[in-house]
Amino acid sequence: MKGMAKAAGDHLSGSISTIAVRILLIAAMLALPLTGAGTGFIQGLNNSLFAKRFEWAPRKATGNIVFVAIDKRSLDSVGTWPWPRSTYATLIDKLTASGAKDIFLDVDFSAFSSKQEDDRLAAALERFGGGVLLPVFRQQETASSAETAVTRPIPQFLRNAWPAFANVAMDADGIVRRLDLGSQFDGNPTQSAAAALGRVDRSAGSLLVDYSIRPDTVPTFSLSQVLDGTVPADAIKDRSVVVGASAAELKDIFAVPVYGAIAGPLIHVLAAETLLQNRFLRTLDQAPLELLFAGMLIIGVVCGRSAGLITVAATGLTIIIVGEVGAFLLQWRYGLLIGTAVPWAMLMLAWMLALNERVNLGRMLVAIANTEVRNTRRLMRRIIADSSDGVIAFDSDLKIVEASESARTILRADVGASLLGGAHPAVIDVVRRLASEYDAQPSKIHTGLVDFSDNRGSRAVHYEASVTISPVEQTNAHATAARSRFAGCLIIRDITARHEYEERLKRLSELDELTGLLNRREFASRLTALHGKVFVCVLDIERFSSLCATLGRDVGDELLKAVAARLRYAFAGDLVARLDGGHFGIATSAIDERPIERFANSLLALFDEPVPIRGAAVPISVRLGIARSGEADPGALPNAAESALDAARATPGLRWSSFDPSTAVRQARSRRLEQDMHDALQNLQFFLLFQPQIELANGQLVGAEALIRWNHPEFGLISPAEFIPIAESSGLICDIGRWTLFEACTEAAAWPAELSVAVNVSALQFERSDIEADVREALFSSGLPSSRLCLELTESTFLDQGGPSIAKIGALRETGVVIALDDFGTGYSSMSYLADLPLDKLKIDQSFVRRMNGNPNAFEIVRAIISLAHGLHLQVVAEGIENEPEAEALHRLGCEMGQGYLFGRPDDPARMLSKWSVEELLAAEV
Repeated sequence: MKGMAKAAGDHLSGSISTIAVRILLIAAMLALPLTGAGTGFIQGLNNSLFAKRFEWAPRKATGNIVFVAIDKRSLDSVGTWPWPRSTYATLIDKLTASGAKDIFLDVDFSAFSSKQEDDRLAAALERFGGGVLLPVFRQQETASSAETAVTRPIPQFLRNAWPAFANVAMDADGIVRRLDLGSQFDGNPTQSAAAALGRVDRSAGSLLVDYSIRPDTVPTFSLSQVLDGTVPADAIKDRSVVVGASAAELKDIFAVPVYGAIAGPLIHVLAAETLLQNRFLRTLDQAPLELLFAGMLIIGVVCGRSAGLITVAATGLTIIIVGEVGAFLLQWRYGLLIGTAVPWAMLMLAWMLALNERVNLGRMLVAIANTEVRNTRRLMRRIIADSSDGVIAFDSDLKIVEASESARTILRADVGASLLGGAHPAVIDVVRRLASEYDAQPSKIHTGLVDFSDNRGSRAVHYEASVTISPVEQTNAHATAARSRFAGCLIIRDITARHEYEERLKRLSELDELTGLLNRREFASRLTALHGKVFVCVLDIERFSSLCATLGRDVGDELLKAVAARLRYAFAGDLVARLDGGHFGIATSAIDERPIERFANSLLALFDEPVPIRGAAVPISVRLGIARSGEADPGALPNAAESALDAARATPGLRWSSFDPSTAVRQARSRRLEQDMHDALQNLQFFLLFQPQIELANGQLVGAEALIRWNHPEFGLISPAEFIPIAESSGLICDIGRWTLFEACTEAAAWPAELSVAVNVSALQFERSDIEADVREALFSSGLPSSRLCLELTESTFLDQGGPSIAKIGALRETGVVIALDDFGTGYSSMSYLADLPLDKLKIDQSFVRRMNGNPNAFEIVRAIISLAHGLHLQVVAEGIENEPEAEALHRLGCEMGQGYLFGRPDDPARMLSKWSVEELLAAEV
């Protein structure tokens, strides 16, 4: 009887267990479509399946985007990183010459470099014509803040380039699967680099990258190949170019599906290729279909109890194969990403449900779980014992429960010993602190991290210790006792190699890689920490660029090392740095009150002897700029010394100069004017005055010369002698000259038909701009006949490129404009050039005119110039005529036209015409 009761109880218990498992499995199947898709495991499985489908159906890139890689070869070729910005300027010019459609420079330009380097890159951007994309990045202002800010290139670069967002966002698993199409930048919608290169209009939302496009099919060249000209122009022409880092040293590498890890710029290329190939990947809400599939599976299992397990398994396998093939085809042909992890998980639950209908699954699962627990305990003990890191498990009494062999060696303690007996004091402090925190909050896991060092013989070993204290479940313990129980884990890792690497990186960040001296940033930083009086000197190797061009870059590097060695030896214990190029910085104490002249002479004397390089003695000359403490803030002393160096280089024969505040003020004014000049054209600060040109034979007005002036809102009227050289050095002379040409033609078109207008053309403007196209456009837009426009050129226009310049002048004359050679006699004045130039007029410089009547030699020079011009069938215009005797003498010598204060100062065109045209020309017409 008892046996029958026990059997009945077991049967009832088994039935209840089977029903409970059935309900749990069905509930899980119905819950998966609603909650499963958001779990990390399901997402990870779906992402792995998406990646496999990409891998099974590879695609080739269109070839419309070229990747120019900053690779190891480029780093070795160019040298010190970060590169000087002139390198990028040269790259842009090379790509421009090859016919690149547009360029994305995936390089951070948010910090200022030297003015010369920034100007060269800005000029290259201007020459390309605005087709360069520069990266902007949206990032958190601080690590703990939700506020974001946009890191952008310096304004000087953005004037001739387009901003493009270049953020690369990773998913929770650290893999990059999508890129944003754009964001807000200064209140304006701005595209990402991928959207701009992919030729789409959208600047919001994100894009799933199609990783079936193989990166190895993207045309890729080393940046060094582009610089040395070995890349064929056809490989670049009419293509977009992405320039960015691929070298592992630059750490711009991201994990992606299919290909493991690739360079960040290449991700932008693949995203742009996704857009170019119209591969707009998309997903859909699968929950309704998955719920329907779950219901069908439940019905199928319940109704198919009589089917064998092999049949059930075969049916499930067939569903998986058909489903995966369908998902693959949808992703391959239509870009539709179908997540199959949830359906297959439900299929697995359906298999377990079918199994539960045939066996007591609950008991089997309990047995499996118990076996797994035992195996897990054995495995954890083995892992702890064999771990290369020191792993220690300890209890709430701080007794060691388990310990790896390496931990026993480090702590010199074994299982059963107290953790406090052998651990480092820093580790003990962390353990005690975490134990106190656990007492206050026993339901939480508490962790701590600490570094400590230990001496092993003559070598210091550095460790990182991670301590974790976790609550332990107590089933029968008293509440107070349960609160004090915990399990602790201590992991000790040897970080000696990492510590040494970080120290090496710190040293590299402070030193110049070539010479081993301090770099500019570290030099300025340490200078602020100096106390007392110091001399700060900036030393420049004269003609360093020419030496490198003549002897080779390798010899130039050897020269820099030799100079650095002499400075290091002479100034042992002082601050010595290589600032950039052939510039060195020295900061030395001035407490002995030695005169600055003695310091300068002693430094110059270091280089009286030639520098031995590769068995040859190379003589070098240096110039110095010196500043003393008190003349500027400590951090600004290098700039003050460089200002003094500029003054020394500007004075022939001067080998050194000390800081002069007035010179610095002039240099600061020049920099300010250069900055303000960018906006002066747009704000209508420039204006034209006109100086009359008179026919000496009859005293009639025949035309006027247009002279530009600048009315600065703060400084007032600024002389052209001051701002024109600044405009030429910055390249803005092309824009200013073009404005002058258009403005002068527009004004002269309203004058009487017999009056002409003369416009000066800078040599830089003539060389860099399409002057012929500008002249045609100015004449067309103003309606001025070409015969009434005279372009005045100086001899420097054609000195460097005689043939091409002469051909360009000839093309201008074919449009009908008059060409005059300005300031004749003050420049090169080569007779061979004069014979070849297609000219109409020759202008005698005012320096000869003013000395003509009092200086027989000057008079004969003027006579010879006029005779020479007439022999070449050229009209002669004399500048700077200030009195009647000068005008009469020039007329007797045969000079046709004159210009100067005798006839009128530069004036407003209306006042000039009221004096000449209204009073004389108009009266003559009546």
